[in-house]
Amino acid sequence: MIKDIHTHLFPKEPGSALVCIGTDAGLLADSHPLSAGLHPWYVTGQDSRALSLLDSLAFDPRVLAIGECGFDRLKGASIDLQEKAFMYQFELSERASKPMILHVVREFDRILSLKKQLKPTQPWLIHGFRGGPVQAAQLMGSGFEISLGAQANPETVCSVPAGRLFLETDGKTDIESVIKRVSELRETGTDELTAVITRNVSLFLNI
Repeated sequence: MIKDIHTHLFPKEPGSALVCIGTDAGLLADSHPLSAGLHPWYVTGQDSRALSLLDSLAFDPRVLAIGECGFDRLKGASIDLQEKAFMYQFELSERASKPMILHVVREFDRILSLKKQLKPTQPWLIHGFRGGPVQAAQLMGSGFEISLGAQANPETVCSVPAGRLFLETDGKTDIESVIKRVSELRETGTDELTAVITRNVSLFLNI
């Protein structure tokens, strides 16, 4: 069962994490569930080859989600170019009937507006969310899921309803450490928390 909704490293326990492989088909692995996407940092405006590779990856049964993709105001190409790449991946998500894993830095108004405009049929999850509980509630109220990591805001960790809780490592720690911290903040057992997050992931990924 998947406990870590977003990492870039293959875990020691096969099947316990959704591993983001970008657009690298060479990283396909039979024993690991995967996500594939063009990260906004790597958008150049000349992305036809990367997006073509992604198009084929999206329909591989081992790839369960599209992303990470999205917007970063602090790094990468212009926001206009990032939006073009995002729109391609949104349409791919809809065609492949697979959810999206989003990277969003200082562009929450844009992603909220796009979700309202596009009305996706597939769920969208913002990974590595570090904002406060008010922003978290706004996003969840607009239909987004949010994933929390080792540096998540403690108040947000406690405010997210159990049925909406996702945890991740982003390849920077181990998922058991994240589960331990969150279980302490939420005053719940690690086994109970693990059962909650694996159930939420299964529903999100439709597996």
